[in-house]
Amino acid sequence: MSEELLRAVSERVFPRLGFSPTELLWQRLARVIQQQARQAGFDAPEDYLRYLLHASEQELDQLAEALTINETYFFREPKHFDALRQLLPELARKVERIRILSAGCASGEEAYSLAIVAHRVLSPLAKEFEVVGVDIDRRALERAQAGYYRTWSFREQGLALAQGYVRKERDGWLVRADIRQRVRFEQMNLVEQVPTGPFHIVFCRNTLMYLTPEHRKAVIARLAKLLPPGGVLFIGSAETLDAPPPELERVTVVGAHLFRRREADSTATARERREGSPLRILVVSRSPAVRVALRQVLKAAAGLDLVGEVRSASEVAERLRETPVDVVLLDAVSDPVPAAPSREGWGRSAAVLTLVGPASGQSRGTGTLVLPDERVETLRGLGEELVRRIRTVAARGHRPALAGTGPLVWPRSSSWERLLLIGSSTGGPAVVTELLQRLPIGLGLAVLVVQHMPANFTRSFADRLDRLSAYSVREAANGDLLQADTVYIAPGQQNTTVALGGRLKVEPPGVDDIYVPNVDRAFLSVVRAGMAERTLAVILTGMGDDGAEGMARLAAGGAYTLAQDPREAVVAGMIDAALVRGAVQKVLPADDIPSEVVRWAGSGRRALVVRS
Repeated sequence: MSEELLRAVSERVFPRLGFSPTELLWQRLARVIQQQARQAGFDAPEDYLRYLLHASEQELDQLAEALTINETYFFREPKHFDALRQLLPELARKVERIRILSAGCASGEEAYSLAIVAHRVLSPLAKEFEVVGVDIDRRALERAQAGYYRTWSFREQGLALAQGYVRKERDGWLVRADIRQRVRFEQMNLVEQVPTGPFHIVFCRNTLMYLTPEHRKAVIARLAKLLPPGGVLFIGSAETLDAPPPELERVTVVGAHLFRRREADSTATARERREGSPLRILVVSRSPAVRVALRQVLKAAAGLDLVGEVRSASEVAERLRETPVDVVLLDAVSDPVPAAPSREGWGRSAAVLTLVGPASGQSRGTGTLVLPDERVETLRGLGEELVRRIRTVAARGHRPALAGTGPLVWPRSSSWERLLLIGSSTGGPAVVTELLQRLPIGLGLAVLVVQHMPANFTRSFADRLDRLSAYSVREAANGDLLQADTVYIAPGQQNTTVALGGRLKVEPPGVDDIYVPNVDRAFLSVVRAGMAERTLAVILTGMGDDGAEGMARLAAGGAYTLAQDPREAVVAGMIDAALVRGAVQKVLPADDIPSEVVRWAGSGRRALVVRS
């Protein structure tokens, strides 16, 4: 098939979907072209491609529909439905009729799962509800309208959770008529529009991961506007929002992470805020260690709300347009800050407290806090003094010039003693994020994250972890030498392995690699490099069996091996495969893994590898 023709057609089709042109999408397009060419009676795929270059908009829409990925089943990611059961009674107290949206509903299994939960919770409360499912794929929606499903749509716990709401018919199952009547389906392209709101609950799961960053941001902004105050947005466990709209706050309900629309005054300015409400703080620091230290101080203080973190002063103006802020806490120790905020910029939008080092020449004024030294431990010890100064600048509206020089020297060793290897699949990003947020630096760990993730997603994942973790996080590059207190994210659609001496190799996947980046290849490379005895391997949530062989070889070579408790995993396939191989020495809840890592790292043994 002509790559040039395929690319030309893709330029007409991909923008309709908003998809990021990953290698997997290119492969899917090639398969769909071959199938469609045969169905349309063309002798060769190239002839069909030439035809598509001048085809009507309607024919291109049909091709776009065929490219959509309709992988879904009843009660997928059960934690989300547990959270829904918890949320519905509270929402029902505010309104007479609950509206729920399944965005990217595919063949309808998610929409009917939502309706089943809503019926169970709201019927005893005498509350009405409606579920709306939207998708671009017309054929998938026709299957959804029928409400008839084969056993594969009820895998894992689906059939047990749907019990009483589906009945056996022929060789499949039919959704109960009264439930089908509560669900309405519409053909709609989320990249172009969303249905008419409001919706109190929005499920948009495992759809955003395929979109370009621009389309992802636009879709989320549209969905957020559908939510009334207190309304909730669910995204897939394998997905993240790098910059959620300011009206959304991230919350956790019975172990599920989701986003809730803030109540009433989310768009108020600092001068309009009601008396007694928490002061909203934005931290500006280039240093991950400083951000973590300030985060700890602010979260421990009553009356302060950390609403965001950015890495440089140049990012502040845009963030203030998105999020109301009372005080900008500016770290001018880690990085010299250029000019004062101009009247046209962010200087009038929030008060500023600037942290400077002792060599800066700054006097101790209202808007400047001079630190006795440049150590991160000093920030953690500021406590009441920092909180008092924040409240002072907020009360006086002080806006000083941004000043301070001299880089922060955070004493960290460049040589690594232990290796932390994290490999993830479905549900992994959320668990990995929590793990790294709780893992302290100074353990002598180098970290390699091997996450099943498409190209173009791993860099944003690395940037997000860099903002949230005390570790320095970046996308791995070929030839990188492992360093302590540093996390390397294996690039999407590439394999990353470890060679002698701790040097990383980033290479294209092999023809037999089902999973990319491949965890087994990373694990086995550690064994070949003679590092097994310096390794702790941890398997977290994920689909498939990638990593089981490598885990077994690591254990045989002297590594310490852990696995997340499969009962709490989003998908337990990778964990179960490792357990079957006898590769796991200890099974722990995800919350207990960081402390086990710290305990093991201090026990005198010489290495660590974690995998998800």
